[in-house]
Amino acid sequence: MVCQNTSCEILTLRPIKNEIMMKYLYYLSLALFCIACSPKAPTDEQLEDLCRNAAFAINNQKEGDKGKAFQEGQAKNAQNYDIQKISPSQVELLFDAGGVSLDSYLREWLAPILETQSKQSGEAGALASYYRWKYVPTTRFEEMAAKEAELYKLMLTNASIGGVLSGNEKILVDVLKGAARVGGNSWMESGILDNVKSLLDMSLSDDAVFASMEVFNAAFVAEKISTAEKEEIRQKVLKQYTGLLSTERYSEGRRRARVELAIQYLEGPYATGTLVGNKAPELDFLWMSSGEEKSLDDLKGRVVILDFWATKCGPCIGIMPNMRVLTKRYVGYPVEIIGVTSVMGYHVDVKNGKTIQTKGNSEYEFELMRTFMKDQNINWRVAFTKQNVMNMEYGVLDIPHIVIIDAEGNVRYNGVDPFSAPYHKADLIDGLLKEAGLRCPATPMEKTDYSKKLNE
Repeated sequence: MVCQNTSCEILTLRPIKNEIMMKYLYYLSLALFCIACSPKAPTDEQLEDLCRNAAFAINNQKEGDKGKAFQEGQAKNAQNYDIQKISPSQVELLFDAGGVSLDSYLREWLAPILETQSKQSGEAGALASYYRWKYVPTTRFEEMAAKEAELYKLMLTNASIGGVLSGNEKILVDVLKGAARVGGNSWMESGILDNVKSLLDMSLSDDAVFASMEVFNAAFVAEKISTAEKEEIRQKVLKQYTGLLSTERYSEGRRRARVELAIQYLEGPYATGTLVGNKAPELDFLWMSSGEEKSLDDLKGRVVILDFWATKCGPCIGIMPNMRVLTKRYVGYPVEIIGVTSVMGYHVDVKNGKTIQTKGNSEYEFELMRTFMKDQNINWRVAFTKQNVMNMEYGVLDIPHIVIIDAEGNVRYNGVDPFSAPYHKADLIDGLLKEAGLRCPATPMEKTDYSKKLNE
């Protein structure tokens, strides 16, 4: 009997092909079974549970045993899923759940996983390369800095990173801040300057614009970046800040003032590279602990050292012993050391460990400064200026910040290391006194570690 069904006919007349087809179906079924039975990607709950158990495992362990305890803890709790299938969003979850106590262990554990994932094509690989850079395992500082620069380059040059950055504000901010942290010299060494500049051409969120300032500052201090390239970066960052002023969010109030201050900085002599060698930006003195000077012009004919500081600044107070030694050297010489601050609306009473509110009463703040100077044995002059202590024209981004002005009123040194020994500054001051033909100490300052003489 001949079957009239076509399928049946094929099976009957072509047994060899039928056998092969059945074999393929068998292997396909087996593969699907294996896939179905293989460990799946972890759930958020499983990862959070892993962190809890791993943290518990290392608790009360000796330092040398904590790494082993972590490995055992995570291995025990990762038997039901494949950690290689962890999603990028879950990487952040892990670090949030693990906290500080597991940070270093998670970095070491995830490093090879993220390295593998970063080799994927498309945005998935680009995103993995971002996390690979962000969570580079911590080692010795020198090694970590070099590794971070290497991974930053791999991330930033990934063909798909643009899509990742455009779609995630937080990641873009991280990458901009990362560029600053890696440093301008590393951009040149790695050949990624153009990649960094392209970040500044993107449509930036408010936070990203603020982060772009860090990129400019990193470029500005980099010896290996040309003046022309620095200027291009400055113009890009300035354009981003100027754009904020046209939005309603920055139409008035503190937000607008913040942006205007940044623009003032970017357009000022420090950021444009015209500060050193030119006339010092004016300071208008509201109060001086002694003397009648009202501005820097009144100090011409003397070498002037400006120490930008505030009573709230611990490092500012920390350098006072060295400033005291420096002041002692120039008694009777045409040298003025002035601690420059501004009206804060409060005064930090270091001696008694309290903050005194002075808002709306600058005279009270001036009065408190006299007491502060006596308590801290400040033997140099202190001045309150109309300008903010975070002076954008001088590029004062952190305090203490030291500037040295020559007898003609020109800035000769800006951003002098405030923590260096006094003789470093004395060498600069002596040089300017001799240049101007002014009376100068006969011998150079002894190269002594004055940190051992704090109470002299």
